[in-house]
Amino acid sequence: MPVEVRVFSTAPVKKMKYIYKHGNQYWYQRAVPARISNLIGRKTLKISLKTNKVPTAIKRAKLQALEHKKMFKVAENNLNKYFKNFFSNNEFDLNKYTLSFIDDFDDLVNKLFFSKKDLINLLKNKNLNDDENISIERLLLDNDTTNENFLSTLIEDYLQDKNILNDKKKLYSIKKSLSLLLEICGDKPIDSYNINDANSFKNYFIKLHKISTGKRNQSNLHNFFSAMYQKYLVDKKNPFSGLVWPNSNKKKCYQKFTDEELIRIKEFCLKDNSLISCLGGIMFDTGCSYAEIIGLESEDVDLNKYNPYVVIRSNSIRTINNIYKRRTIPLVGISLNKIQKIYKCINQGSLFKDYCNVIELSKLKYEKNLNNELKILTNGKTSISFKYSMIERLKAINCPESVICDLIGMARRESFYRNDVTLDVKLSWMDQIKMF
Repeated sequence: MPVEVRVFSTAPVKKMKYIYKHGNQYWYQRAVPARISNLIGRKTLKISLKTNKVPTAIKRAKLQALEHKKMFKVAENNLNKYFKNFFSNNEFDLNKYTLSFIDDFDDLVNKLFFSKKDLINLLKNKNLNDDENISIERLLLDNDTTNENFLSTLIEDYLQDKNILNDKKKLYSIKKSLSLLLEICGDKPIDSYNINDANSFKNYFIKLHKISTGKRNQSNLHNFFSAMYQKYLVDKKNPFSGLVWPNSNKKKCYQKFTDEELIRIKEFCLKDNSLISCLGGIMFDTGCSYAEIIGLESEDVDLNKYNPYVVIRSNSIRTINNIYKRRTIPLVGISLNKIQKIYKCINQGSLFKDYCNVIELSKLKYEKNLNNELKILTNGKTSISFKYSMIERLKAINCPESVICDLIGMARRESFYRNDVTLDVKLSWMDQIKMF
């Protein structure tokens, strides 16, 4: 009689119910409840799943378990004296509840021994440091190379399933996280990633002192693995769940530009005619963010003689959901100068279409280019310092808080009384701080 050899993987198998491995093939085995074992005529049910692939075995075992659940229910309903005697001769039809599976089996031993390349790749990818005396049989039969769900091949499927291909910012963030994982841990089947890979990914950000960035990337990877494990029936704990990060002592401290830095920025914006100098010049005397500026259309600008202004609002290019961010800002100084030059060439549509299309401008690389230029001109500061500089410049001339909040997009809109700051009032204060 052949001896049954069960080989268990060291990976977590919490959800692999009724499955065991015999040789290089998975089987389904389930005990029959003692109360109905006489009716069924069996104490144990055993069926070959005709596969050596874990995802396939899990799926088939779940389907078979459902059939047996139906069978147990029928047997329970027939537990009375008449039917008990009737079924005592083992006439219960087991075949009615037994599924028949088609072979889905890779001859892994032949595949590896007759393919030198595959065998070398297997030995490279296996971590043999923990068990130097591991047998070749265990190495081959526990191998998961038959699974073709490599991470790099699943990225596009995930993005389509989540329907985020049109969300440029989120799309960039997810692709960046997955690219970093591939760079740090390599490309392999999704069920091959483990807690060691997650810790390597975490340590990458810890060494760079970017804890917050690491947490955001972890969130992207956690969502990716959860979705892919569920889709492909991978019975394994998500390696990116429950990571413990050290406390970050670094606090965000946005600094305003010094007077010397503002002068350097002003000179750069006036001498240079690039997209970067144009964006920086408009931000200089408006305090707007990069996203607010690149979404401007020609219809959002009014260059009348007495009080020129720009309106930050929703348009055909972008939507601004935060009502506090919707505002009117007088144009003075460098900001007025830059917009006047652009407006001469643009009569409708995006204000920056001569430089680049809106989709390209929305990409983070253009904002990064602007920040890189500002870091050179200043002591490592970025475009967000325009906002804080605007606040400090207005505070220096004793500008009322209500006017400052309205200009930078922090003013609360009252429910009952409208106390909007007029454009003339805002212009009178802005004229006092212009540097051009």
